[in-house]
Amino acid sequence: MTGILIVFEGIDSSGKETQSRLLERELSKRGFPVALFSYPDYESEYGKIIKKFLEGKINLNPDEQFLLYLLDIAKDKEKVRQKLQNEYVVIMDRYFLSTIAYQCANHFDYEAAKKMIKLINLPVPSIVFYLEIPIDIAQRRKNKQKGMGDRFEMDVEFLGKVIRFYEKMMEERFLTSNWVKLNSEDKPESINRKILLRIEELINR
Repeated sequence: MTGILIVFEGIDSSGKETQSRLLERELSKRGFPVALFSYPDYESEYGKIIKKFLEGKINLNPDEQFLLYLLDIAKDKEKVRQKLQNEYVVIMDRYFLSTIAYQCANHFDYEAAKKMIKLINLPVPSIVFYLEIPIDIAQRRKNKQKGMGDRFEMDVEFLGKVIRFYEKMMEERFLTSNWVKLNSEDKPESINRKILLRIEELINR
């Protein structure tokens, strides 16, 4: 088996972290070597700046936002590539698709964003799981978790634009034909079973 790169995408509180960790646990139990990455990486120098931005402590223009989020991901490019070469299952809780969806919703040029992703030559997903959730339900989940959200999480109009960019990439099958839309309102265990079925198909090819 060659390495597999699995990406979870969707707006905040759609269940990406939950599904990433459930999948990591299940695949590890089955004996697969697994590596999990989560973005933004708030431990990195880029992630620390992103955190300040999300908390409203600093302002960044759309170009700065796009490049900063992308740098946070690109710093791990060779590490991810090495894991894949060593036949790991690599799981991404957000990837560059989030960078495109969120920053283009904030006025970064969509076609330019896609070109930059291709130029940087990041590892391409084997499969993308897009967790679909109504904005109002996502916000209720977020409020239960930590109260008021960051500058993006409570902006309904903005999140609507983010969703449209996700759907646009899914329709275009951007960089991979293997996009899977899942209903995030289902029970986590049910979603996990559907994910595992798709992963088993990939592994058994």
